[in-house]
Amino acid sequence: MRAIFPPDLENALKESFFAGVTRGFFVEVGANDPELLSQTFHLEQRGWTGVLVEPQPELAARLAAARKAKVFAVACSSPANAGKTLTLHLAGIHSSFDPNLNLATERPVGAIEVPVRTLDDILAEAGAPTPLDLVSIDIEGHEIEALEGFDLARWAPRLLLIEDLAMDLRLHRYLTGRGYRWFRRTGLNNWYVPAASPARADLQGWLQFFRKYYLGMPFRHWREASRRIRLNRREARRR
Repeated sequence: MRAIFPPDLENALKESFFAGVTRGFFVEVGANDPELLSQTFHLEQRGWTGVLVEPQPELAARLAAARKAKVFAVACSSPANAGKTLTLHLAGIHSSFDPNLNLATERPVGAIEVPVRTLDDILAEAGAPTPLDLVSIDIEGHEIEALEGFDLARWAPRLLLIEDLAMDLRLHRYLTGRGYRWFRRTGLNNWYVPAASPARADLQGWLQFFRKYYLGMPFRHWREASRRIRLNRREARRR
């Protein structure tokens, strides 16, 4: 059975995974827009509640106005960064703490300072239940730092949906080393479940994973390097 799917099937697959759950609890880190590309809006419409984390003040205000979930206008990072501010380089949905961004075709259009908390601290304040049902993290390359402030053993999410551009295996190894197992990918998002979960990839799914992460990785590095070279050349011609 296939394990890698296009992004347009993501919501349907989530609803299938959570079939019968009408009062679930979600956490979306990097919520961005109330509806567009939201991982949780359709679940909220079905009766779920949860937590939305978005560091950009204007976007957080829109979320608070349009959504029922609790909104936290902060960034999630490691305990070492908690209580500090970090520089967020603005580039729409690709905004990142890395000034080089994750996308070779984009450049930041500005920067703001944003407050930082750990996800553990946010969930404790929100009175989140355990286990969590869904945790979605999409923060443009800062995922591992956010996970360092998130106690997986304590919160035990049934499904962890996390963006991974598949440029290396660091994020995958981080999660598998903490009791979670990959079993699906939709678009740029990997799906991880607790090791004891009945949801699992079969041989065909793992062959797809091998092709994506091992055979395809050199090509992705070459493609991104080529894009950065072309972008640098275009910018040099404009000067």
